[in-house]
Amino acid sequence: MADAREGSRGCENRTDSQEDKCSDNDFESSKLGTKEYWEEAYQKELETFKDIGDVGEIWFGEESMSRVLRWMDKAKIPEDAGVLDIGTGNGTFLVELAKHGYRNLTGIDYSPASVELARNVLQAEGLTDVTVKVRSNLSFNPQTCT
Repeated sequence: MADAREGSRGCENRTDSQEDKCSDNDFESSKLGTKEYWEEAYQKELETFKDIGDVGEIWFGEESMSRVLRWMDKAKIPEDAGVLDIGTGNGTFLVELAKHGYRNLTGIDYSPASVELARNVLQAEGLTDVTVKVRSNLSFNPQTCT
């Protein structure tokens, strides 16, 4: 019979700091964590959008987007408040924010294809005053995002 601790990779009976070091190895790498994966995915979505007008996936789900919008309404976030959409993807959330009256919108993503797709989606919606830029989420400097 196999020992139930086999899956813990030798991290049993460790202190918290030792456990933290062990937990770093608990997750396998994923292609979802690579810029190349997202660049390829958004390049395909960009081509599809140009061909048939489909904006592609809403990766975090429409309900999540609706929940954030409801929270913003409840919190009385002013329509002229600056809103930064980090990891903007296809720009769908920026479109929804604009439809709800928000005017000071910026989206950033590290994928150039994502930014091009978001710009195309926004333009198709007549939203030419929304800023979308290629920026790395890991080295973002708000001073340079104007």
